[in-house]
Amino acid sequence: MSVNASTTVKAPLETVLTTFVDEAFVRHVSDRAGTQLESFEVSGDVNTAFTVTTVRTMSPDKLPDMVKKFVKGAVKLNQVDTYDAPAADGSRTVRTEIKAHGLPVGANATQTLKPAGEETVIDVVGDVVANIPLVGKKIAAAAEPYIGKALTLQARAAESWIAKH
Repeated sequence: MSVNASTTVKAPLETVLTTFVDEAFVRHVSDRAGTQLESFEVSGDVNTAFTVTTVRTMSPDKLPDMVKKFVKGAVKLNQVDTYDAPAADGSRTVRTEIKAHGLPVGANATQTLKPAGEETVIDVVGDVVANIPLVGKKIAAAAEPYIGKALTLQARAAESWIAKH
């Protein structure tokens, strides 16, 4: 299923980027989303191209009902965000891949972080894929709204975090 979402963070892009790669912020957002941050690693120089690898655990009660019947215990989510070097206008493209351990479900997305004066516009386009015979499309459709909610949560949490720090 395709995902298209957009939001605006009321802070300059560099501030938003610094926040998104702050382990304390990622832990804060994970807690608010009801997941547990297991590990977080930034590889490379954030001023150029770099990669962020995040591993979270999600309890089954946070999953869509349709997915719960395929899960025994918590689900480990591996997320790899590959940031391109800044474009001439300062914008960043981020390729995101999410894999759920023990489930044939994942997501691939491209985020664009664009400077808009003292704000940052974040656009996400991607796909949720569930390779489960007969019900895969239904599971992907059930998971799709969670992507938009996660983006909104991250943006609102970033604004609050930036205001406090």
